[in-house]
Amino acid sequence: MKRNQLKKLGITLKNNWRIAVVTTVMMAICGYVFALYGMTKHYMTYTDVYIESTDSIRSDEKAATAALLFTSPKMYDSINEMLKTKLSYAELDRMINVNTNSETQIISASFDCETSSDSYRLSEVFLSRVQTVLDDYGANATAKILAFPTEPRRPEFPDENLFAIIGACIGAVISVIGIIVIWRLDNTITAADNITEQYNVPVIGELMDFDNEIDYLGR
Repeated sequence: MKRNQLKKLGITLKNNWRIAVVTTVMMAICGYVFALYGMTKHYMTYTDVYIESTDSIRSDEKAATAALLFTSPKMYDSINEMLKTKLSYAELDRMINVNTNSETQIISASFDCETSSDSYRLSEVFLSRVQTVLDDYGANATAKILAFPTEPRRPEFPDENLFAIIGACIGAVISVIGIIVIWRLDNTITAADNITEQYNVPVIGELMDFDNEIDYLGR
């Protein structure tokens, strides 16, 4: 019985493999196109700033304070003024991410925008206002740029190739499920044992399949 079922599965695969391949390829293309045109792009620009104290307060404490100042209303107002925009604080919060390493007094900032030029421009404006914001708050610290930003060439998200691979995997899974469903619903008789199995009727005789047998007469 198992042999007959495997034979029927093989026939199902043989008859439907082209559909499975087409489904996998189409889903891969859909994933690529969706990532390319259907999702918001995230271009990331990065920079590192070293905070050094100019008074008795330790530099690591100044770095932690500076990280808060760099996402303060004064910084955001200054950015809007220089960019000539009216972005809300919440929008700028989503675009600007600032992290502090207290051991090294280094502040790492990243800028997330929908275009590479906007991301790079935002990082430039941010860096141009860093020292001014520190002075306005009386932080008594100097900021030194360790890593200057560079304009990103590609978005960090989404990755079109990754989405194409995901689409291909989904297509392959759908194809496998479809072939299994067709196989399970196929009532075609492929062997004498199928008659006994499905209808509980004994088989009296069986005709030879001459197409699949050896021609002993050499013809």
